[in-house]
Amino acid sequence: MKASETDFKVVFVCTGNICRSPMAEQMLRQEVTKKKLPVTVSSAGVMAMTGDPMTTESANAMANRGFQPEPHVSQDLTADILAEADLVLAMTLDHRSELARIHPRASRYSFTFDEFARLVSYLRENPEFSGEFKKKPKETRGEYLKRTIAEAVLLRGMVPTSEDPRDVTDPYGESIEIYLEVAEHINGMTNVLVDWMDA
Repeated sequence: MKASETDFKVVFVCTGNICRSPMAEQMLRQEVTKKKLPVTVSSAGVMAMTGDPMTTESANAMANRGFQPEPHVSQDLTADILAEADLVLAMTLDHRSELARIHPRASRYSFTFDEFARLVSYLRENPEFSGEFKKKPKETRGEYLKRTIAEAVLLRGMVPTSEDPRDVTDPYGESIEIYLEVAEHINGMTNVLVDWMDA
């Protein structure tokens, strides 16, 4: 999907940009494309194996969940990538700390993936907040997403989400069973994102 000035831009961040973040990128991209949402998705790594493809195990784990693996070329996370994003989702707390070092302003709109999924689920299910997490009649889809990100940032740390957010396990070098577990975790959180984006 070609990006436009009005697209809402999501960036996923992991270490090497060959396992977790490209899985999340491609899962989310395929879902928002189905729903024709104005969302552009990319990914990068804080220590990227620049130019490498997604691992075969990641591609197989995605396919196991019904997604079509796409060509991928890993890239380093840069300040420019972060500056252009509307939402940055890191696979671990350490990744979130590193991206804030690269581009401090990004800390305003970055979360760990698990943290954001739990927060959005809570806010959309709680009657006190749920009305704000739906698109208003006169809003564009992009305006709705940017508004609710700003609200989520303000409410972060102020609302209970039942459990502490957990890092997405790094499957690199592990068995296919671990890759499948990671793909399941990412897929579940991606579903939360799509439900929020399409509300």
